[in-house]
Amino acid sequence: MLASVPALALAVATPAAPPPHLRMLVENTSPPFCFRDDQGRPTGFVIELINAIGADQGFTVEPDLRPWQEIYPEFASGQGDILGLVARSEERAARMDFSAPFETMRCTFYVAAARGPDAVRGPGDLKGRRIGVIQDSIVDEFARRQDWHATLVRFSSLAAALAATRNGEIDATLSMQFVTDFLIRSRNVEGLVRANYFPPGLGYSLCFAVQRGNKDLLARINAGLLNVHRRGTYDWLYEKWLGPMEPRRLRWADVQLYLLPVALVAVAALGGLVWQRKLLVRLSRQAREIKESEERLQLVFEGSRDGFWDWNVDAGRVTRSPQWFRLLDYAPGEIAETSEAFHALIHPDDLPGILEHEQQIWRGEDHFTVEFRMKAKDGEWKWILDRGKVVARDPLSGRPRRIAGTHTDVTARKQAEEEAEKLRQKMQEAQKLESLGVLAGGIAHDFNNLLTVILGNCSLARIELDESSANRARLDSVVTSVNRAAELCRQLLAYAGKGSYHLERINLNELITETTRLLELSINKQAGLEFVLAPTLPKIEADPSQIRQVIMNLVINASEAVAGRDGVIRVATGVVALPLAGGPAALKDLDAGQHVCVEVTDTGCGMTPEVTARIFDPFFSTKFTGRGLGLAAVQGIVRTHRGALTVESTPGEGSTFKVYLPVSQTQTVHPFAADSAAAGA
Repeated sequence: MLASVPALALAVATPAAPPPHLRMLVENTSPPFCFRDDQGRPTGFVIELINAIGADQGFTVEPDLRPWQEIYPEFASGQGDILGLVARSEERAARMDFSAPFETMRCTFYVAAARGPDAVRGPGDLKGRRIGVIQDSIVDEFARRQDWHATLVRFSSLAAALAATRNGEIDATLSMQFVTDFLIRSRNVEGLVRANYFPPGLGYSLCFAVQRGNKDLLARINAGLLNVHRRGTYDWLYEKWLGPMEPRRLRWADVQLYLLPVALVAVAALGGLVWQRKLLVRLSRQAREIKESEERLQLVFEGSRDGFWDWNVDAGRVTRSPQWFRLLDYAPGEIAETSEAFHALIHPDDLPGILEHEQQIWRGEDHFTVEFRMKAKDGEWKWILDRGKVVARDPLSGRPRRIAGTHTDVTARKQAEEEAEKLRQKMQEAQKLESLGVLAGGIAHDFNNLLTVILGNCSLARIELDESSANRARLDSVVTSVNRAAELCRQLLAYAGKGSYHLERINLNELITETTRLLELSINKQAGLEFVLAPTLPKIEADPSQIRQVIMNLVINASEAVAGRDGVIRVATGVVALPLAGGPAALKDLDAGQHVCVEVTDTGCGMTPEVTARIFDPFFSTKFTGRGLGLAAVQGIVRTHRGALTVESTPGEGSTFKVYLPVSQTQTVHPFAADSAAAGA
């Protein structure tokens, strides 16, 4: 950009008319500033800019394009009127006069791609190296003044220096970044990369130069440059040759400040000093404001506990703030400044989504907000809210060049949401069980009353009939059906938790041993029954008949699971101390302490997760003739005894049911009835 536009007015006077035809010496290998097109005609930004200045001031310019090593000494010896595309330095100022600068440039090193951009990261990497420069250029002058302990190799052209670098003849080339990038891009030069080091102090301004003492021509050039810039011609040429820019429009207030310097050359010098002083004050104030703004931004980040990151896509480097590292309990520097190191910390389940999200950014998305898990230093997974935007894109390809954003630790919020979701599901389950319990209990009581009337009348009718009566056999069938219906009522009451119980201190091993013969008769003949009972088992407070029903139901279900195949049913007991680290969710509601565990395992067909989730629902059954109340009643009995029932199953491998009952804490017996109504007729 034209950083010194106001300075143009300082050198503008009312000069005498210069010769109508001027000769400009200019380098021929500095595209897009100056070069020859396919027809050999001079073209480029500087050529069109000096032509626009000449048209404004009434003179024409004949460009003389030759290598820099030829035109520079020739102009320094007094030949030619204008030296185009020259950088101002103190050494050159003693030989020629310079116009106001029209562009600011910087230089850097270029190395072979095989060596990588980190081959030159500072002055220490230059010791003993062979550095290529353009002979007699501003870069050559700068390099000669440095204490790099490097060997300078001078070339007549930039293309030759770059070719020597790529072929390994020299270690690096120091050159103007804009011109070098344009040359590499326009000629499709491969095998070169820009090093990650920009020498401090090697930023310079491009000017036009005239012979020493030619103030009239210098004033014309400055005046024409000001008018070309004021009319917008400069902005148009800049965007045509150098790329997009944000043009600065001159205002009347800007021109008023420099009316007097434009009128009088003598006063212009004094005005320049005043303007320079004001500029320094303004720059100082802007620097102070920028520093204060950065401090406020830093305070905001520290107060919000957000981590800041800045991804330079071209350099492949991600810069992160100290707070970013603290989010994951790392120290700055423990994580590499690469996107690959960032991807390595993301949870494997979240990484595909992140990679897809990055592809959307490459396809044009600018702002993004995404949540994912990252591994902290201690191995814990933390939820991170990532918010950011694309700061800069390549104007030609649209590819992101810089992306920045913040990371926020939202682990506490995610955990709260998960707990809230679990609580909601638990409340829904409790409401469901409560509703079904009320329904089952009401139906059982009302149905039980009807069965009592039927059974009583059947008993009276049987008294009046003799043993040989055919009607008595029918009444016996009715009584049998009523008793089965009464059993169904008892199961409904057990599921609803309203059955009648008489608690005793019992040893579960003894109860299972007493029921051994009955269990062996109840199971499938192809299934073997094994018992693995703990040698010493504390007593529990339970209703023996109800616990016996629990064991019977679980063993019968296991027998049906291995039907049609040879299998094993294993009944085991033991003592478990709750709570268990990482145990099933069903155990979280149990009181802490010792619990007796009864485990029934089969090697049957197993169940899918969908079936496992519904096996405790009333009237759900996988058997065609099943009533679907067995496991529902078992769960109701276990819940009434302040215990829990869990199940683990794998299709084709079998199932394991575990019943947890609290160990008795007293020596007394506590008979009670959860409901006064009888379950049987």
